Amino acid sequence: MKKKTVLTIIGCVFALGAVACIVRLAMILYQPKAVKTETMSTSSETTEETEYTAPDESQAVIPTYSSIETEESQEVYKSPVDFEALQGFNEDIYAWIIIRDTNINYPVVQAPNNDKFYLTHNSDEEYSSAGAIFSEHVYNSKDFNDPVTILYGHHMQSGAMFGNLQNYCTTDEFWDGEPVIKIYLPDRMLIYQIFAAVPYSRYHILVYNDFSNEEVYTKFFDDIMSTHSMEARFHEEYAPVYGDKVLILSTCLIGNNSNRYIVLGKLVYDSSEQC
Repeated sequence: MKKKTVLTIIGCVFALGAVACIVRLAMILYQPKAVKTETMSTSSETTEETEYTAPDESQAVIPTYSSIETEESQEVYKSPVDFEALQGFNEDIYAWIIIRDTNINYPVVQAPNNDKFYLTHNSDEEYSSAGAIFSEHVYNSKDFNDPVTILYGHHMQSGAMFGNLQNYCTTDEFWDGEPVIKIYLPDRMLIYQIFAAVPYSRYHILVYNDFSNEEVYTKFFDDIMSTHSMEARFHEEYAPVYGDKVLILSTCLIGNNSNRYIVLGKLVYDSSEQC
């Protein structure tokens, strides 16, 4: 008997009726780094996404918007995510991502040996065309302490995963609201202020940029903030400077599946650093 799916704990219902856009994210993991690119393709094959059902409310696993409101003022951080329960299903789950007023409210996973695994498997390790939200173990640790951390998610036609990310981030309502990314870990919460959302090339960001180098770091983000595109949006006052930690969400670009759409946030709050 298959163990109870983690995604039944998520309070979202997604169904894909006709043709699913299978987005193959941006990684050819075993090519030499010099030629590694982020690529994706579409397929006419009809597939089914995992069907989500409402979670058992007796299991307090996922954060709610009301619980978020008070966490910054907590003297002792207590995660609203029951990581012990989640890791009982899948030990690869190490974080949770949530963006207010969007459908993005998911576990974050990292496979210890195969960075391609969660392209085609959900956070319960079952085959799924929707995949999961994941990071690459080759390039990122699981503590979000790297200068730049990248999370990948498919652009599903149903809106699942990062399917609606570009639609959200090109609206005035999103930028006038609370354009932040919240990351929950077992021992702390992180808040990233979104400062840019732009189309980007297929080249793998962490292969071609050593962000420990100040010149490389500065040039990369200067270039991001200089992006000329109808799809590009910015909060220039939050642009990072060397030493700031940045989170990037990466998915495919609507209308051009060979390129990327990235949303970038600067770390502005770490609960572990509060008194």
